[in-house]
Amino acid sequence: MKRHKVTSFCIALLLTLFSSAALAAKADNTDTDSRFVDAKVVEVTDARISVIAQTGVEHVIAINGNDTKVTINGRAVSLKDVREGDIVTVELDAASPMKLARNIAVSNNSQLARSRR
Repeated sequence: MKRHKVTSFCIALLLTLFSSAALAAKADNTDTDSRFVDAKVVEVTDARISVIAQTGVEHVIAINGNDTKVTINGRAVSLKDVREGDIVTVELDAASPMKLARNIAVSNNSQLARSRR
C-alpha cells in the first residue's frame, strides 16, 4: 500500500513537471532581446516608436519606412494606424546595432478598445 502511494505521488509529480515545461515551451509571449511582446505604445512618430515592455521599461525603437512592416489582424497597414495606448508586438532587426523595428503587430485587444472609443 505504501509503495502504491509513493508511486502515485511520483507519477503525479512527473506529469506536473512535464506539463508545465511543455506549456512554458509553447508560450511565446515573453520578451527577448529581439522582440517585445504585448508592449504598450506611448509615442509614435515617422522615425520612431516608444513602447513600454512587460517589464515596465520604456524602449525607443527606430522605424525604417521601407523595411518596417506593420500589421493589424494580419493585414498590412501604415504606421499612421498605430496609436498611443495600442498593445503591440515588436520584432527587432537582429543584424542592426541599434533597435530597429522589423515587424510591428498590433494586438486584437487594441482593436477592441478602438471600437469602443
